[in-house]
Amino acid sequence: MKVGVRYTMTEDNAHDLPSLLQLVADEGIEKFYFSHLNYAGRGNKHRADDVRHARTRWAMDLLIESCPAIFAPEPPRNLSPVTMMPMVFIFCIGPPGIIRRCWLGFGSGWKPWGGNASGVNVANIDNLGNVHPDTMWWKVQLGNVRQRPFSVIWQDVSHPLMAGLKQSPRPVGGRCATCLHLAICNGNTRVRALELTGDFWAADPACYLTDEEISRMPGHDDLPVPSTWLDEVGA
Repeated sequence: MKVGVRYTMTEDNAHDLPSLLQLVADEGIEKFYFSHLNYAGRGNKHRADDVRHARTRWAMDLLIESCPAIFAPEPPRNLSPVTMMPMVFIFCIGPPGIIRRCWLGFGSGWKPWGGNASGVNVANIDNLGNVHPDTMWWKVQLGNVRQRPFSVIWQDVSHPLMAGLKQSPRPVGGRCATCLHLAICNGNTRVRALELTGDFWAADPACYLTDEEISRMPGHDDLPVPSTWLDEVGA
């Protein structure tokens, strides 16, 4: 029977990550699913406990260092992130040898795949028949399948969120707008931006890449740029 480990990191459980990776290695578990906290539903209730940029950076370093030992042996196993930020991090920041073993192991399809697909290739129909852009967008109802066919609801772009989600590239703002890696993450999940700023298209507040890493000059963000994470890595 195939077994996988699913893990959403918060400030309260980040210390469990090394042990979980060791468990995956010891037990030969085939898949490790690492998720960043999204500010929707229960995730929004725990927003105050979300990890700082420094903690996320530490986690990405640990995943990169662990990949060759855990995921390279036969039979092949895999690391599955729920957002695209880890993939950008592995590609841009990891040591050269690790980049080749991790990034290429995921194949060359990430960029053509287009990143976050909410409102395009991902949908949610809840228990009452209400349609949402994905499982995180329960605050946004696009229609009800008991009243209109899903095919009609899904193509309707009268809602500004759906119009933007279906646009390519998405109309993201701040540092996301000219990020070198926008084609990979597609602006990531838009829920965090909405919950923190009230704007669907504001820069993703959970992105931990520096201005230099996304080819931006410092000070060009519509959100306060974290200033202390470099001093807290591994803290």
